Amino acid sequence: MLIAIPLYVTLFIYLVLLAVFVAFAVVNFYHIITSGTFTLASFSVTFITFALTVLTLYYTFYLAKDVDWQVSLILFNSDWLSEFIPS
Repeated sequence: MLIAIPLYVTLFIYLVLLAVFVAFAVVNFYHIITSGTFTLASFSVTFITFALTVLTLYYTFYLAKDVDWQVSLILFNSDWLSEFIPS
């Protein structure tokens, strides 16, 4: 028995997590602006977070551009158990 999913499923999971991150970032920026706590410290932390996010997204897209997303990702193969369980 073989259980496999296409590799592009991981891309969809990544996009969902990215959407959650963007939602939290928007709430963070909204909170900073509405509460009036736009200080040098909050600006610095927000800028560093934004810069690291942009660098991470660039590096992710750089690595993911050459991936064949149609390849199957094998989650379980019953042949793996044949080494441990004699037939």
